[in-house]
Amino acid sequence: MGEEKILIALPENKNRSTISKLLRQMGFSVIYKRSGRDILTYVTKEIPLIIFMGTDLSEVSGWDVCGELKKDQLAKKIGIILYANVKDENTIIRGLELGADDFIDAEDSAREAVARIKALSRRLQIAKNRIKIRDIEIDLDEHKVRKDGAPIDLTYIQFKLLYLLASSRDNVFSRKEILERVWGNKVYVTNRTVDVHIKRLREKLGEITYPSNYIQTIHGVGYRFI
Repeated sequence: MGEEKILIALPENKNRSTISKLLRQMGFSVIYKRSGRDILTYVTKEIPLIIFMGTDLSEVSGWDVCGELKKDQLAKKIGIILYANVKDENTIIRGLELGADDFIDAEDSAREAVARIKALSRRLQIAKNRIKIRDIEIDLDEHKVRKDGAPIDLTYIQFKLLYLLASSRDNVFSRKEILERVWGNKVYVTNRTVDVHIKRLREKLGEITYPSNYIQTIHGVGYRFI
């Protein structure tokens, strides 16, 4: 599958271009739309992962777009982040009641906005039992892994190991934790077993040199997906 799409419909300002640039650097595909009507037309053909839009869009307001999307069975799965020049308790409550996932205002920096978009994308991907990190895509339902759209043949243990690390990217897993969560308590394996499987998994992901672009070794602690 292709890059995850982030649809942006915001007033033209210095933050919009910075946000778009940062998102593209993270591997997202960014689509621009001007009006609420444009957004509603677009989602009849394509379903973005997240829509980041202003509340005061032309033709159809961001409030109304949010309400319309949450009525549609397919479109209601889209993550929605609303933007307003001023954010107060009433606007936040209104947005959340309409189904928005987050609210950002003009006082928030571009980097904070991007961090919150990224956090929402992770929640949405895990909720769909599918994780996409750069060129790696893991589908829990189909039990498949792809890199750049091409399938990677993993063993059952390798798949469980990759999913564990990728689904909790902020965590560093010790060898003991990996053994318990991948192999279980009733199977006798050693720390060396973890190291060997990590090595083979890296090879399956195309890693032939150190350091790894995917699985990072935290010396004296364990491993994490980066």
